[in-house]
Amino acid sequence: MLTFLVTLLSLGLFAILAVFAARRLVFLFTLGRAQPPLPERPAPGAAGEQGAAWPAVLVLVPARNERASLPGLIAALEALDYPRWRVMLIDDGSTDGTGALMAAAAAERPGWRVLGLPRNLGKPAALNAALAAEPFGEIVFIFDVDHRPRPDCLRPAVRAFADPRVAGVSGRTVPRNALDSPVAYYAAVENLVHQLVTMRGKDVLGLAPALLGSNNGYRRSALTAVGGFRPGAFLEDSDLTLSLYRAGWTVRYVPEAVATLEVPYTVRGFARQHLRWGRGFNDVARAHLPALLRDARLPAGLRLELALFSVGYLDRLALLGMVGVLALSAPLGAGLAQTLAALGVAVSLGLPLLQIAAALLFDRAPWAMWRPLPWVPVFFAVDAGVAVWAALLSVFNRPRRWTQTERSPAARKP
Repeated sequence: MLTFLVTLLSLGLFAILAVFAARRLVFLFTLGRAQPPLPERPAPGAAGEQGAAWPAVLVLVPARNERASLPGLIAALEALDYPRWRVMLIDDGSTDGTGALMAAAAAERPGWRVLGLPRNLGKPAALNAALAAEPFGEIVFIFDVDHRPRPDCLRPAVRAFADPRVAGVSGRTVPRNALDSPVAYYAAVENLVHQLVTMRGKDVLGLAPALLGSNNGYRRSALTAVGGFRPGAFLEDSDLTLSLYRAGWTVRYVPEAVATLEVPYTVRGFARQHLRWGRGFNDVARAHLPALLRDARLPAGLRLELALFSVGYLDRLALLGMVGVLALSAPLGAGLAQTLAALGVAVSLGLPLLQIAAALLFDRAPWAMWRPLPWVPVFFAVDAGVAVWAALLSVFNRPRRWTQTERSPAARKP
């Protein structure tokens, strides 16, 4: 009986891993195809003001206790090249002098404002408060404090909004501390694959590239239509990706809109960030998956991709399950289970490495980005363990705690 149950479990886990493996391969093959072109420029009159060609942009910067990192972002924002834009700095209940630094920066720069919140509301609610306080801007663009947009970042991103179906745009984020540690390297190549393989592939195929939490923009009217940012969401960007598509909008990924960012550089920082992401995906699945699967208005392929996206780290959980099956099947003599488990583990570890190599080649990465590749399987295991931890916390509904994204002291410069 136990042998039968282990074999049955291996079949179910193998099916999950096979679906995710096929998804990885599909996106990998899109590296040989060009993305859909952006419009040359926004359509005349898109801004609704005197036939202006470029819509007005409101840049929002939510922050809590970010005094050390804020000057670098302020300098980067000052260098932005865009015809009509304003900045609102949001102090989300900081206790380290962030609000005072914001006020001093805004006082010296025309078109900059500060919204000081008396207590910490969390990023989604803080963004909603800023939108309610500032009506300027048909397009709303968000930068987290650790990001450093390039001067030409806004123009290619805003061009995508010339398509009236587009509700949101994500630009490319490039880690600037990728070689600080083995952990930072793994986070950087994870970021590279997510953007140049998965996000780019989704854009090529019209399969809902995800909105990112920073270096991304929204059409304000679309945000209003879906109720804005969901307060309390750990992944407000992923939640909005599902909400916008279910409401009939679409999203673009624009790699020409570049900003740099910091990634965690210690195991603790990495685990805390991925724990937050894991719980966020669990929330997204709970909020959207049942209705999404019943929504016949969406094409079947798009619905499948949105469903797979919403379950987040399910493939990592299935992989750990297969490792357990592999350990059990040998002493039980469950040959089929052992074969499926070995194949599932091999494919689940081999395909991500293939994606990383393809992304590094596509990005023409220097040799320094190839040398630490042997660390990837180690931290993939850590990543999978954190996914289990996040799932258990969600199942038992453990309290949520705000944690600041880890900042590398060497990477705080502009």
